[in-house]
Amino acid sequence: MKVNYGSTVPISTVDWHGKVSIVFFLRGCPYRCPYCQNHELLFESNFVDTSLLEAEMKKSRPFVSSVVFSGGEPLMQKEAVKYLAGYAKKIGLLVGVHTNGYYPHVMAELIKEGLVDKFFIDVKAPLNDAEKYSKAIGCLDYSDIHIDSQKVIEKVSESISLALEKDIELEMRTTIIRDFMGSSDEVSETAKSINELTGSRGPVYVLQQGFAENAMMESLRDIKPLSRDELAELADVAHEFLDNIYVRTKEKGNEKVNFE
Repeated sequence: MKVNYGSTVPISTVDWHGKVSIVFFLRGCPYRCPYCQNHELLFESNFVDTSLLEAEMKKSRPFVSSVVFSGGEPLMQKEAVKYLAGYAKKIGLLVGVHTNGYYPHVMAELIKEGLVDKFFIDVKAPLNDAEKYSKAIGCLDYSDIHIDSQKVIEKVSESISLALEKDIELEMRTTIIRDFMGSSDEVSETAKSINELTGSRGPVYVLQQGFAENAMMESLRDIKPLSRDELAELADVAHEFLDNIYVRTKEKGNEKVNFE
């Protein structure tokens, strides 16, 4: 079987908090997020045999407990991910998937077949604001993206609900890019939309420090990332609607925010 492959991180401690993982970056994505750091994965193909990735997993197995499929958008390659997740399970690895939430039907298949342990879903903007989501995924800036942003919101919402309904571990995260996406109002609206969708203050929500120096849109590349303290202030804003909030920064890694 072939997979459209980008690259591998043999040993990572940042892609699944609390676990050591091997991470595969797969090519292709239906979005064109202007701040995307992995945009080189979006436009070219590199099909390799899945046996190459199996060998990488086997090599890292003594040092890792999990595999993470990232991208790009890995769930665009349903059969390859299912096959590789099956191999990971066979050799005793947990399976995590970083996804933009656009493929809930693929998530459902992975869950049904017992091939996934955790989903990491990007919530790029409020789940009730098609205009902001359209901006976040590049509809306003790139002519090669032909997606109905309202449909995107519906699919992301379905993906979140599916993971929670099936009791699969879930992390939702928003990447904060100064002056582009992640103002106080936008974070508040996003947290509120998650609360309204899930009917709970309990879901895990992460505010990620966004770095734009390698952004797909050149005009964003000089933007300074938010500091850890600035992200903590945004976490306070989100706390009006959610309790399990983390901030993730280059300086201090993954920190659960204590609101007491």
